[in-house]
Amino acid sequence: MRIIFVSGTPEEIGHQHGQQIADLRDRLVDTISTRLAAMRRLGADRPQQMQPIVAALQELDTPLLDYLRGLAASLELETDQLLRYTLSSYLRDLQEVADAPGPWPIPVDGCTAWAATAPHTDDGTTVLAKNRDYHRDHIPLQLLIQVTPAIGYRYFAVGSAGSPNVFSSGINDRGLAVADTHVLSKDLGPGLARYSLMRELLQHHADTASGLDYLRSVQQMGGGTIILADRHGHLAVWESGHEASGVVQRRQGFLVSTNHFVTEELASQWVENEPPELLGNSQARRARITDALSSAHRTVNPAWAVKVMSSHGSPLDAICRHPLATDGVAAFGTGDSSTISSVILLPAGVAPAFAGPALLLADGEPCQARWETQQLLQEGSQRMGSR
Repeated sequence: MRIIFVSGTPEEIGHQHGQQIADLRDRLVDTISTRLAAMRRLGADRPQQMQPIVAALQELDTPLLDYLRGLAASLELETDQLLRYTLSSYLRDLQEVADAPGPWPIPVDGCTAWAATAPHTDDGTTVLAKNRDYHRDHIPLQLLIQVTPAIGYRYFAVGSAGSPNVFSSGINDRGLAVADTHVLSKDLGPGLARYSLMRELLQHHADTASGLDYLRSVQQMGGGTIILADRHGHLAVWESGHEASGVVQRRQGFLVSTNHFVTEELASQWVENEPPELLGNSQARRARITDALSSAHRTVNPAWAVKVMSSHGSPLDAICRHPLATDGVAAFGTGDSSTISSVILLPAGVAPAFAGPALLLADGEPCQARWETQQLLQEGSQRMGSR
């Protein structure tokens, strides 16, 4: 996976991001055009929907708007067009919940995430893992981004060219790791999107407790979860709604998050809208990971995580999810979405050589891709090896 390095203010970071992906501009423009055309056909970006969102961003998220301004200038794109693309998932959900037309014609984003610490990990340290289930047109756009902000902590983020930096998961130099999952929800409204919440968590918070205090204090769009894990073993799943929120915490053991809500505050807001053959897949994946972790006493480590995140199964419980059924591998969705990458975040690093935060990353389907290990460094990133 390509690695880019950005630093400075949000606008400077956006501009540098654009400069370093200039060769991907045509591919990005095609992806943006495809997504925005789908939004127009469905009436999902009407002015009455956009205006309150933009007003909220102007009040709550000037870093995002500054970043998009720098990115658009660098790539010679229209800022408004880039903003609509950035908000496309949220706009899609608003339309889906309002109109309830049946299974959504654009595949719903998936993702399977979990975190574990003592007594399940073999050395008592913390592990957070996520399979990114997303549009396949993002496979060539995926990036690993090291961010050195003008103010705040340095961090690594898994994202996409032309999107906000923390578009999937990340880890900062204090050992706080985060990852998100999408949940189709009725509790939606103008506020901060998950990618903005994760940016703020990584840039300004050193541990899970501080991160949760922040999440409790800000207005959110809703529509997903954020799983947090720090080097001290404090784990949490934050269920994000616009009007309500829920949280599950552990200071030992494990937590799992897929694509439905489980807390009392938000469980009733979840909308399951999958094709009939995939109904129940979020619950099935959650149960499969829960079963695996429940029986893993002092055995969870990066190698264990790689095996689990690369595992197949039925169309409902496959963790590594493929677009079409081939060679006995379970199909997923309509063919446009699949697992496009997998990350294992290690807040305490990789013993014995590296004590700082690190990650293992598979670019592509984790059952087939090469896994590479990266560590945050002051002046860039060092590739530690692959498997």
